[in-house]
Amino acid sequence: MDAPRPTWLNQLPQLSIFELDEAEYAEWARRHNKPTDKAQISDAASTPSLLGAFGKSTTLQPQRTSQHKDAFGLDELKEEIKQSYQGLSCMAVHAQDMYLAVGRQIRHVSLAEVKKGVENHGRDAAAAFVNKKQHKVLDTERVDFDIRRLVINPDGKLMAVVGDERIVIVVLTKAIRQDPKTVSCKSFALGEFYHIDKGPTKIVKVLWHPLSKGLSHVLVMTQDNILRMYNVAVDIDEPEQVFNFGAEGRSSNSYGLIADNAASFCFGSKFSPWGQLSVYSVTESGDIFMMCPVMPETCLLDIVDVQDIRSHLESPEAFSGESTAQQSIRKKWLLELQAGVRSHPFSDEIVIAKSPSLKQGKALRQGPFLYQPAPIELDDDDNRAYDILCLETEATDILVIAHSSGRVDISIVLDRPSPRWGLPQQPRSGYGLADEDDDDEDDLPIVGMYESLDLGLLKVFGSTTVTKSGAHGLQEAGLCISNHPVLVADSMYGDTFYVYHEMGAHCISIRPWLGTLTQIYEDLNKNPASDVGSQLAAFYKASVKSDMGSVVTTRPTRSSPAAPIIGFSVVADPYLEYSLLLLTSSLQLTGLELSPRPRSLSPELTSGPSSSASTITVEEKNKYQPTLPLPMFENQGGLMSMNGLPLQPKVVFPPGVGSAKIITTEENLRFLGKMVQGIRESLREVYTACDLSQQRLVAQEAEYKRQVDKVDKEHERIENALSPKNQQQATRLDGQIALQRKLIARADELLQKLNESPEPELSPAEKAWNVDLARNERVFKTYNERKHKVQAQQEILKRRVQDLQAQIGQPQMPSKRYGSAQLKHIIAAKEVQDKLVKETEKMMLEAKARFAELNIVE
Repeated sequence: MDAPRPTWLNQLPQLSIFELDEAEYAEWARRHNKPTDKAQISDAASTPSLLGAFGKSTTLQPQRTSQHKDAFGLDELKEEIKQSYQGLSCMAVHAQDMYLAVGRQIRHVSLAEVKKGVENHGRDAAAAFVNKKQHKVLDTERVDFDIRRLVINPDGKLMAVVGDERIVIVVLTKAIRQDPKTVSCKSFALGEFYHIDKGPTKIVKVLWHPLSKGLSHVLVMTQDNILRMYNVAVDIDEPEQVFNFGAEGRSSNSYGLIADNAASFCFGSKFSPWGQLSVYSVTESGDIFMMCPVMPETCLLDIVDVQDIRSHLESPEAFSGESTAQQSIRKKWLLELQAGVRSHPFSDEIVIAKSPSLKQGKALRQGPFLYQPAPIELDDDDNRAYDILCLETEATDILVIAHSSGRVDISIVLDRPSPRWGLPQQPRSGYGLADEDDDDEDDLPIVGMYESLDLGLLKVFGSTTVTKSGAHGLQEAGLCISNHPVLVADSMYGDTFYVYHEMGAHCISIRPWLGTLTQIYEDLNKNPASDVGSQLAAFYKASVKSDMGSVVTTRPTRSSPAAPIIGFSVVADPYLEYSLLLLTSSLQLTGLELSPRPRSLSPELTSGPSSSASTITVEEKNKYQPTLPLPMFENQGGLMSMNGLPLQPKVVFPPGVGSAKIITTEENLRFLGKMVQGIRESLREVYTACDLSQQRLVAQEAEYKRQVDKVDKEHERIENALSPKNQQQATRLDGQIALQRKLIARADELLQKLNESPEPELSPAEKAWNVDLARNERVFKTYNERKHKVQAQQEILKRRVQDLQAQIGQPQMPSKRYGSAQLKHIIAAKEVQDKLVKETEKMMLEAKARFAELNIVE
């Protein structure tokens, strides 16, 4: 079988960026007290099992040539995963640049250069490029810790390098794309006073604020429910604002009560005016909180959103029941916001807004949200929430929460985010056992629990332990492995998201039921008095399931070697195309090409005949109605349900694991049966797609024949109805053509006669004009002669005046040629002559202008 055509996706895993040379592995082994002997490592990695046989044939680690460096100890990097508090995200892709964190080192490679070097040049040229292409290393002196996450700001100029307790901001310049292998980058430690080694709280998540004016505001949430906002362009040490998502006036461990630690946070949807000014937070127990507004000191807002914010804050119905102090704070906040808004110098749709600074009052925490109904619980006594994501949908905010047990909750926020302010509360006295919640249960926001999905981790890694306590035993169920799931939104479609975890990665799409929910909220916006409650009740009762499928499996059985996903990126660059990149802990990259969805057709093409009263009956009767349904395939499930992802997931194992010998065990047979069942389902979907395509082809053939018959009938009708008229028009046209030819011949004959006439006689008007022209010519000559005479006289007078002025300037001369009385007469005569000269020049100019108007030609 021929090898596949080289593309940037299948050649990217072979680059040196995903390898460790001997020096790099020796440094890693020194810091982790690992063996540095190559033989010890290879022996430890060769354990015969069924998974080793599968890993040998299905692993994506490429065949290395002699020019490649050997990869040492990559399978042992999985031990760092267990030490991390948060889910790892060691790979980041921005536009056409890829950044990879390996231990304490940050690497870079340009994906555009890789595609340009390997595609359309043949296999030999692609192999030569891969052997030659080297990655670049970012020299950052501040990064002296194990990297857990790489977070790049929206414009790709700043990158937050996140560890368990420390954060470093790295400046990404254009020098990264130049030739040197090692590139020095400026780096700054963020908030050293708050985020230090072995600190009391660990870093939960780091995100860049999407509305920051310079895209320089970064938000850091720590385990103690404190959210700090830094403006790295102004102050790298102190936060610009601090938001407390914990209980007001209560410490984390007061009176022996263990506080609920923060797990993750996210911004709201960009389709809401308050969406990206809102922050949703989730605790380890699954409680959801929200705070609004979370606004940078200087931010960019859409002018439409500013108008919606003003109308919302001025609406008394939206804030019914608030206290007088809250009303005062809300009005002051709106006045300061309007006073701080100024136009953007380069856009008419965006304004620059300054965050209002209130002396009294602050944004209050809203929540915890009430789940209605309660989410389904799995058999895991140590289930914890690890990540939260808000999908970018136009209907309302849809929250997704990933749990360590493999449960993914999809919930619908019934109301759009709304701000809330209040005065700071005083610390509570006593033991705080009564009145625990900040809000009454009736005032808490509600989130509709729509669906709970099971990723199937408990089926493979579920375990039960019995703990003896006195005469009784306590049975606990849970996972036998540590799992830190991470949610990733699809950058092209807001109804799709991904979750990667210890066992691999899954793709989930809410597209099957999102259209119905969007229609309900559109009807509500058009008619606020409509019965939305009954529509939502029917929507929940229908309970349409979301599409879910496994993308990559790295640990299908309990005895499989651990190789969790530590990097996940969705590439949506036009040059690189729509694709997925997944990285395992053994530095194995998996690239999957995705299929963009076809664009929706216009309403004119998808809808039937118009029912407007102004439509002419004749046009409606003669209008052709196609019989083919649109869109082409109404059901986009099956092969296209996951944006073109394969129905059968890829199985990826660490390189060099196992042998070709297959060990028959119950677990391995169950895995084989599951694989065979998945292949059969994939074949069934292929057959179904073929049947649908064949049916569509038959329907199109019938439609083509129908269109041909319709065209023949129309042609026959036109021939029968318009043939006599066409004959009359043709006869009339021939007559007009003959008459035109006669007129052209007559005009040619007259023109020829005029050309043959040698000297045509002048008309009386032409003769009179010639006489007038001769007379004017004589006048002009007279004026010209006078002009020359006057100019000569003027030169003589000028010389005399110069002589007189020279004599006047010498008062001590012994004798004078002229007396003062004589000089007066001479000067007066000169002035008269000058006046005559000017009048003569003026008359000459007027005569010249008149001659120019007469257009005299010599």
